[in-house]
Amino acid sequence: MEGFVETVEGRTKLLVPSLSLTERVPPKVPAFFNPAAKLNRDLSVLAYRAFAPRLEKGEKALADGFTGIGARALRAAVEVPELEKVYGNDVNPTAIAAARESARINGIGDKCVFSVNEVCKFLLAGDERGERFGIVDLDPFGTPAMHIDCVLRSVLDDGLISITATDTAVLHGVYPEVCRRRYYGLPLNNSYGNEVAVRLLTSMIALTASRLELAIKPVFCHAVSTYLRVYAVVQVSSGGANSVYDSIGYVMHCFNCGHRVSAAEYPAGEIKCGLCGHRMRVGGQLWTGPLHDPGFVKEMLKEDAGADARCRKILESAAGEIADIPYYFKGDEISSRLKTNPRSIDKIVDRMREAGYRASRTALNPGAFKTDATIEKILAVLT
Repeated sequence: MEGFVETVEGRTKLLVPSLSLTERVPPKVPAFFNPAAKLNRDLSVLAYRAFAPRLEKGEKALADGFTGIGARALRAAVEVPELEKVYGNDVNPTAIAAARESARINGIGDKCVFSVNEVCKFLLAGDERGERFGIVDLDPFGTPAMHIDCVLRSVLDDGLISITATDTAVLHGVYPEVCRRRYYGLPLNNSYGNEVAVRLLTSMIALTASRLELAIKPVFCHAVSTYLRVYAVVQVSSGGANSVYDSIGYVMHCFNCGHRVSAAEYPAGEIKCGLCGHRMRVGGQLWTGPLHDPGFVKEMLKEDAGADARCRKILESAAGEIADIPYYFKGDEISSRLKTNPRSIDKIVDRMREAGYRASRTALNPGAFKTDATIEKILAVLT
């Protein structure tokens, strides 16, 4: 194809726009492909490889609603052998033509079905039999908010959804009113803003699911640069839908001393910091339940899964991450307050545990840690 070149990612050959390999910002014309998103696609392949064996025969189909040149869909078709069918869709016919040719080059033309359609029409049409999909992938430009209903209606009971948000300016607090409209909660523009963002996204998915008599169980999430992604199992469950608010709450943050705390209910009136007395800001409503299923993450980490060093670092942190603390502390935030050189996160975690506190790394920031100690106690332990 004119303007396209062949490259290899993972074990898959891809036809990609030549400009996407040379321009600093990959152009959308003639089709969009972001080489820098390889890590995100690597993690997707590992997640689908871990999940596909759970599906029954005849249900092992993946749908990629915004497939572009088909990078993620094609890699799933090649590198997740348990999948029986992979469906890729985009509104750009040039991108779909490239995806079809890549499928032919990889010898998986019979396994892949590509279409040019609006994403919700594609998802709700189902597979070739009109059935729902075992795995549904949604990776739009910007917010996924307007497509969540379609994703949830198109996935099988006990199927997997993976949903991306890249409107990080909104989710990190630059446009709080837009965030409240799209995600039903207010952000916090602070040092752990990406965790608040992921939890806002997860909360919105969970609340939308509950309206449809569905419940979600997050099994993995990650945040790389401006890219946030949540993986969750969806179950038909009116009881689970009724209990959605058991996992939704708020985070309060003091921008004066750095104290942070979570709460199940929205606090009434002005909230004073319990450490310094200054007014605290409230973020949420947001998901306060676990973001990772350790068993699922360990399946992604299996030796034969093919995780490289970057993936393994994220996954190892996710597998051991404290599940019930919806915020973290950055190492340089602590060293700045102590006026010391930055310390190893592993050493900080060890010191906090030796002092009797729970502590772990976090998958959302390699330079941060979680603990049930307040910032006042952290500074005292590390002094």
